[in-house]
Amino acid sequence: MEYKTPKHRKGRKLQQTTVCGSCNYSPNAVTGEMESWLQCNGCKSWFHYICAGFKNEREVRTVDKFHCKDCKPKFGPTTRVRQSARAHNSIDYAKLQDGEYQTADDVREHRYIAPIKYGEFSFTPETFPRMPPELVTAEYFQKCRAMTEPIVIPASLNPRPKFPGTEEDTPHIDEPMLDALVDGEMEMEIEIQQERVPDVGQDKLGMVIPQGLTVRRVAELYGKEEKLPVIDVKSQESQDWKLSKWADYYEDETENKPVRNVISLEVSRSRLGRLIRRPDVVRDLDLADAVWPVEDGSPPKVQFYVLMSVTDCFTDFHIDFGGSSVYYHILKGKKTFFFIPPKKSYLKQYEDWNKTQSQHHVWLGNETKECYRVDLSEGDTMLIPSGWIHAVWTPENSLVIGGNFLTRLHYGNQIRIAEIERNTKVAQKFRYPNFQKVMWFAVLQYLKTDPLPPYVEAILMEGKQFPREAPIWREYNKFGHNSDPGREYYNARYYSQAELDGLPELVSFIFRTVMIMLGRVDGVTVDQQKAVIRSIPKQRHDMLGDGSYEPLNNARLFAMWVAWKRGNENIPEWAYPDAALPERDPVHSGKKLSVAALRRMERQKALELHHAVNPDIRSARQRSKALNNSNDSRASTPAAFNPNHFASPKNSVLGPKRSACDACRRRRVGCKHKDEVRDALLINGQRLFEFVAPGASSGSDSNDNSNAIVDANASSASTSTTGPTATTGTIGTIGARTLVAVEIPARVPVPESDLTAAAPVATPERPATNSVNVTATPMTSGGSRNKACANCRKSKRKCLHDENGNLDLSKLAESSRPRVFNKKRKSEAGG
Repeated sequence: MEYKTPKHRKGRKLQQTTVCGSCNYSPNAVTGEMESWLQCNGCKSWFHYICAGFKNEREVRTVDKFHCKDCKPKFGPTTRVRQSARAHNSIDYAKLQDGEYQTADDVREHRYIAPIKYGEFSFTPETFPRMPPELVTAEYFQKCRAMTEPIVIPASLNPRPKFPGTEEDTPHIDEPMLDALVDGEMEMEIEIQQERVPDVGQDKLGMVIPQGLTVRRVAELYGKEEKLPVIDVKSQESQDWKLSKWADYYEDETENKPVRNVISLEVSRSRLGRLIRRPDVVRDLDLADAVWPVEDGSPPKVQFYVLMSVTDCFTDFHIDFGGSSVYYHILKGKKTFFFIPPKKSYLKQYEDWNKTQSQHHVWLGNETKECYRVDLSEGDTMLIPSGWIHAVWTPENSLVIGGNFLTRLHYGNQIRIAEIERNTKVAQKFRYPNFQKVMWFAVLQYLKTDPLPPYVEAILMEGKQFPREAPIWREYNKFGHNSDPGREYYNARYYSQAELDGLPELVSFIFRTVMIMLGRVDGVTVDQQKAVIRSIPKQRHDMLGDGSYEPLNNARLFAMWVAWKRGNENIPEWAYPDAALPERDPVHSGKKLSVAALRRMERQKALELHHAVNPDIRSARQRSKALNNSNDSRASTPAAFNPNHFASPKNSVLGPKRSACDACRRRRVGCKHKDEVRDALLINGQRLFEFVAPGASSGSDSNDNSNAIVDANASSASTSTTGPTATTGTIGTIGARTLVAVEIPARVPVPESDLTAAAPVATPERPATNSVNVTATPMTSGGSRNKACANCRKSKRKCLHDENGNLDLSKLAESSRPRVFNKKRKSEAGG
């Protein structure tokens, strides 16, 4: 049994149309377009699943082989797919989390619909302005800084106008007139009527919408066979439908049908788009329309969207692409908005919420603690400023005309939202088209229409500021021919406070695109760099007057232009011609680093920081490298001494003696250098290694020379150093044994005079084995512990100094004592 929508063969003028074997309707018929079909396994005829006797598509999925009523006597009845006797309900885990057990097929609406209907979400009381259309102008928004929160123009203040001579709200356009208008024959005439005659259908906002527009009429004007993305509200998955199929679905009044939504049908290039005009305030504020050059074609097509939603459609919290502003007019039905203001903390919460799976079961309004609800009805119009986070619920079937537009009033928010889209990896098709190019065109227009005077440029290049007694946004009428005398005080037009406040962020955005173009930004792939290069327009005019068209020069010139218009501020460091640009880290070049590589870099940076704070702490490998590079000619037996393998003394006598070298012990591997290991005793910043001369025995000489005297002159001569690097030298010999000093920068400096007074140092008796040699003498009887000096106590090492700070040879001869823990006091306190 095949279950699909049949496709017709192409390539022939005469095509054979498939019809239902029961009702004889073709797929293009009204009753069959939105139905799914299935094929009889006997006669191979196609049937609507309803005509075949099935209630819904879910029941069709249980069929194995379908036989129509004519084929049943020959092939037998329809067979079903074998199913287990155990119930396997598809559980709605979102509802289960709320303590309600329901299967997924039992619930057709979004999980937030019920809490909204029953008032389970709390909202902040909203005080958004309800404005008359006469005040909704670009001049009012620029001078009063009014477009900072959603604005509602109620239908009662902006009624649909009556067309002269009829009772219709707007003029009816017949097919001949429509064809002539689309072909461009009547375009100029209609435009003149719209400008001169106030009764062509526009309302008080200047918006024009065709009379009697319905979903079916939208399909006819846009094209019945055209595809559009249809969203399943419950699963939030999108599927392409034909407009005729969507119109059938929208007009179908069957209960419990799946809830689907259309929010991205852009109609600018269609016949319908030629019949719609946006509000005057939107056309005056649209940045793309104002800066896009004619020779570059049409600006991004985001002006006209038709939104068609059935009851209980829901769109979760989102921000319109590129931080663009929105106009929204309800033609039919109702809409409910839930707004969160674009505060930095809320935008951060929105970004984190967008990156995790919690967005599917966490109501963002509960996280921000500030969420407003706005209800709109038929005829209402709303303007949504840049950056406002919002969700939308449809209480009843609705038809909406809306559109997006960038403005000069919201540079900061628009650039910030574009950055959030990059961080959350929003697909390119869901971003504002040519966003970076629009920003570049805005920059070039600033420089072209209001050029920077050479006198001002010279002042700024000297590191000075251009003085202004008052910001230019307060000079409401001083622009154009009304500007103050002097070229440096000329303003081509009025610059609002919101526009001037956002210009520094536009400067940073433009400079970043230039740095990406030059390959000086880390973490940018080659494809991303090429996309940025394509977004930078090729300048057709010389901005600097020297024949240079380099984007970097234009970015520097724009930075000076902004400092001129804002006044009393310096230009950025990179804007000076002789300033050095930041170099790209070669480690980060190419593709983005992996997580492991980033962790290695973090560890390396932490290690470098640790060594910078503690320069005397170095690894064994670094110490051995310094020893190998030493050229001290006074070492008695340099060939036999190998400082790469030595064992540091233990801090206690507990446990077995260390036999492995420090390098192997740190790596936690079996040491193969036990024959080469020599014990090290740290004295005054030097490590003393006892070492056996070549050809000497290891056991007999130690007994015979236990009372040998160390050459003090050799000691003092070998310990003199000229820098912090480690050096080696012989400080004395005991028979065939030699004490070699390796000087390492110590935390507690001791004068060299202390070493010149060195007394005899004896070595204890030890067996002739491959174990570690010991240089310290046996423990001598001594009195109670003396208080350590301040330096040794600070460095937490055994004090070898007397009360005068000089080296005490008796303490030097003593071996380490085990640390005694104060167990007695603890037991007494516990008892």
